[in-house]
Amino acid sequence: MAGIPVMATLVDRATPLRRRLPAVQRRLSTVRKVPILGPLITWLRLDFAGGVVGTFFFCWSLTPSLLPRTWYYQALVTGVTATVGYAIGSLFGVLIRMVFRRVRRGRPLARQTVLIAWTVFGVAGTGVATWYLFGSARWQSDLRELMNVDSPRLVHYIYIILISFLIFIGFLAIGRLLRGASRRLGRFFARWVPIPVAVVTSALVVTGIAFWSWTGLFYPWLLGTANDAFAAINQETEAGESPPAVATHSGGPGSLVTWDSLGRKGREFIAGGPTADELEVFSGRPAMDPVRTYIGMDSAETPSGLASLAVRELERAGGFDRDILVVVTPTGTGWVDEGAADALEYLYNGNSAIVSIQYSYLPSWLSFLADHEQVDIAGQELFGAVHERWSRLPEDSRPKLVVYGESFGAVGSAAAFDGIGDLVGKVDGALWVGSPRWHPLREYVTENRDPGSPERLPRFQDGGTVRFWAGWQEPLDVDGWDEPRVLFLQHASDPVSFWSPELIWSQPDWMREPPGPDVLPNFNWYPFVTFWQITADMAVSALMPEGHAHNYGGELVDAWLKVMPPEHEWSEPELEELRDIVQSFDPFDESRRW
Repeated sequence: MAGIPVMATLVDRATPLRRRLPAVQRRLSTVRKVPILGPLITWLRLDFAGGVVGTFFFCWSLTPSLLPRTWYYQALVTGVTATVGYAIGSLFGVLIRMVFRRVRRGRPLARQTVLIAWTVFGVAGTGVATWYLFGSARWQSDLRELMNVDSPRLVHYIYIILISFLIFIGFLAIGRLLRGASRRLGRFFARWVPIPVAVVTSALVVTGIAFWSWTGLFYPWLLGTANDAFAAINQETEAGESPPAVATHSGGPGSLVTWDSLGRKGREFIAGGPTADELEVFSGRPAMDPVRTYIGMDSAETPSGLASLAVRELERAGGFDRDILVVVTPTGTGWVDEGAADALEYLYNGNSAIVSIQYSYLPSWLSFLADHEQVDIAGQELFGAVHERWSRLPEDSRPKLVVYGESFGAVGSAAAFDGIGDLVGKVDGALWVGSPRWHPLREYVTENRDPGSPERLPRFQDGGTVRFWAGWQEPLDVDGWDEPRVLFLQHASDPVSFWSPELIWSQPDWMREPPGPDVLPNFNWYPFVTFWQITADMAVSALMPEGHAHNYGGELVDAWLKVMPPEHEWSEPELEELRDIVQSFDPFDESRRW
């Protein structure tokens, strides 16, 4: 009922409406007498302040974010944000009611005044929500035009309203159950302690039990169930995949590890890639079979054991005799971007080696929630083992040592270094694609960027070593770029690169800056709401067309050329053909990325 005094003042002169109130009240009383419907309506009745703030959140959730959303993700975002808004409004409502009762000395508002306020709010709220729904259709169409994605049908917006309403009611029911339990417990405590103490104590007890039930029971059970499910998936093999026939690939002839031990994503990576014959056809020059070394989780009990085995397998396959050696930290399931691997192998005509180890069965987002330290440990152990063996080679016969990571894997890749100075002292180059905001080196560079440099594409120490590139839509100047080169490739519309918990309560600098080429200029920040919008965007970020969001495709060819250009000069027609080859991977096959 918070805010009713102000609303009542605005409608005090609504005489026609006041004359009809007795009839309206009689009809409401009749509805409440229905055996099931009446108690349900009474139990789920809304708080006025919660309804007002929840409506604002509902409307804000329909505003544009980084990516166009499917109707079901929009419904989820809208339902959750409306619930959060309602909870915040209800809390403020309690505080305002306390003050209001003191001012009116306990006298309640007249029932007619309350009903008028609810009627005005219902009419105004419905009108505003409808306007935002129409605006959402326009904004989504603008976004989809920017990214060349099909627009949703009109019926989808009806689905959004229905599903988001059901989500809101579900959360509201849970809240009411917890509140009811707190009140019952409070009445029990009130037999022995003062009422205020009983109320606070009961609320703390119910909150504690609910928190323990989630963190101690349901959450571990869900993660355990997910781990078992993805562990089973890890044993599967895609149709058409078979053990390699070349000794340069793990699981092939003479390999220290078996084909079955590689895991699903490892088998996908090893089974793919160009052969020496295919490389010769493309380049017109003699080529080599690229080295692909991969160690699955089933091959050793510890990350240190996996890394040690990876070095021995890399040495067996001849990886330390190639021109370039790339240490890759994969994403959660062990996925290595085949586009990045293929681009490198074509550019170096097979005179390359890639090594990686698996550290989890879970997708990146689940791996982050369950045990986000594993990716750091894997990155540290793998690079440390490879670098130790690489550093014992004669300097004039060492391959170029490069680190690569995409998405969650980029975080683990960077964990092997204490800072930018340590990085450039140990590697010949680094390429990190779609790095999350908490990437340690990216975070340091962003916070210490040159004055006037934007957060979205920061410039660090005048671009001497570290540079950022937004892909084909924005050029990258390589003049004055010292070696070793470090490149962060991140699209302006990639939510993986810009998501952070701070979006709940503060507007980041990148949202205050001029937007990128594929971001709408009317993308605004709203407390709580923008956080859920960006969270939902991440779920579909890899499914966007190439050059947008988390789909980098053929841009990886240009990224490798900028960071580690091969000795051979490739013509532009050849590079364009190579981009087409790398783009041939299906960006809409979600299983390949997550």
